[in-house]
Amino acid sequence: MTNFHDPSIIQADYLAFIKFLHLIDGIYIWEYFMSLEYEWSVLTGKRPYRWTIWIYSITRFGTLMAVVMNLIGFNVTSKMNCQTWTVFLLIFAYGAFVAASSLIVLRIAAIWNRNRFAVALAVATWSTNIGFLLHDTITARSVWIATASSCGFVNSAHSRNNIIVTFTTDFVLCCIVIAGLLRTRRLHGTMGIWTLLYKQGLIWLGLAVVAQIPPTVFIILNLNDPWNLMFQTSSLIVMTIGATRMYRALSNFSAAGFGDSSAPQPRSNAVTSVRFMRKTENDTSVIPMSRLEVSVHTAYENYPEIDKPVHLGDGDDIGKQGSKAF
Repeated sequence: MTNFHDPSIIQADYLAFIKFLHLIDGIYIWEYFMSLEYEWSVLTGKRPYRWTIWIYSITRFGTLMAVVMNLIGFNVTSKMNCQTWTVFLLIFAYGAFVAASSLIVLRIAAIWNRNRFAVALAVATWSTNIGFLLHDTITARSVWIATASSCGFVNSAHSRNNIIVTFTTDFVLCCIVIAGLLRTRRLHGTMGIWTLLYKQGLIWLGLAVVAQIPPTVFIILNLNDPWNLMFQTSSLIVMTIGATRMYRALSNFSAAGFGDSSAPQPRSNAVTSVRFMRKTENDTSVIPMSRLEVSVHTAYENYPEIDKPVHLGDGDDIGKQGSKAF
């Protein structure tokens, strides 16, 4: 049986950890610059500005800086202040994670049409995770490892509670999102659940939850420090890619006439509701849906059965619009 606490085994595992870290850091650097066009299009006015772009950018830039700090800490050849490096690394990494989670919380508010219970549960879960992340930032310690010529964390097992809570947070938020989509599907649509999940970009969110399983398992096993740290950075990168890709996918709603659920709407053009037609055997009923609730659907060109929204004026002239039934 392998003795994971043997110094030679730890050194070999540490080398494997550094190589794996460089691989996933390279993947994120490629992802960052390949998708930089989105921020540029907002900056140049090709896409509409929404305040949530700041959260999106903080998520991406914070993860990028965490990657840079990783590359610095594990590639320097002269002794450095490892504790200062650790603090900045965790500030960038955990800041990016908090921002990525907040994008999901905002999405929950839109999907549930600001249902107080759902939003309160999501915010409480998110806030609990923030508390554990702050505690981990304060208590984390690292030292210079002369044999490896790099910084190394001391007693990485102290992050066990933080990793477990982070996994639980992702899982709970994912469940709230899926429950909201199932609720919306039951009330307003007949589309297959897998098609719905794909169109909402939630496949990426599911991957982010799955990516939290390896670090949680290894931190519980506590084989040694390299294995405790092996998959923590990868989980952050997958979370960031998932949250930001979902954000970019959902931004297509604006092209169809729906603004971001959290973006301010001009009063002069405010539309209080959008109506769709549903045909039953006996009659055709009108279902009012708020702008926020409509925003959880994909752009209506992806739904041939849904007409463009009808702006309600002084009179209800929906019948004159020739709405299609579904």
